[in-house]
Amino acid sequence: MQFVKYRIAAALVLGMGFISLVLLLLRMLISTTVSVPLSIFLVPGGMLIALLAGSRETNLALTVPFANALVYSGIAYVAILVLWRSASLATMRRIITRLAPLAAILLILTSIPPFNPLWPRGMLALKEEESGLQSALPLGTGLDQAKATLDSKGVQFRGETESSGGVVLEREGLQLTAAPGDRVLAARYQTDARTFPCGYDMEIVLLFGRDDKLKQQYVHRLRVCP
Repeated sequence: MQFVKYRIAAALVLGMGFISLVLLLLRMLISTTVSVPLSIFLVPGGMLIALLAGSRETNLALTVPFANALVYSGIAYVAILVLWRSASLATMRRIITRLAPLAAILLILTSIPPFNPLWPRGMLALKEEESGLQSALPLGTGLDQAKATLDSKGVQFRGETESSGGVVLEREGLQLTAAPGDRVLAARYQTDARTFPCGYDMEIVLLFGRDDKLKQQYVHRLRVCP
């Protein structure tokens, strides 16, 4: 019975330590090409959460690590039974005693938002930036005033005149349709906001009539996932 308890304890330590290490490495390598293959280790727990939670909203920063810790603890338990079956009770106790503090430190670090890549980042600032741009560019704004507003916010944009008209943007049921001679200002830039594994761009499309007054506006965040 003691062997079973120590094997379970060892499996939990290894499972929690492993997934905590993966999360910390992901946080360090979030903007590199290594982050995508490394994030594969989060898939088992993510699938388990999706299966149990269904369409209900969950805090991925907490539930995904917990679910993955359970999954990898189960894998570790099987591995211990197969590969470490002959280990003595004293050896198992010694290994657990040495690894448990390290696993605990890693787990504590992943519970702190700056160290956990699953915590959303910059979403409040993104919302404020989005609403600020929408408010600064109301319908009826003149073309020159809109350009000055974008310039003041450091937004690089491109402009063009529609020669034949047609649909210039279609998003989520919203359609911007230009008539011949209408002017379009468009911009898209990357923001600092993230909800793992996706980032967010800001997309701006402004449609001006032949009188150079803004008649249709699209200023919204755009989720960009690998």
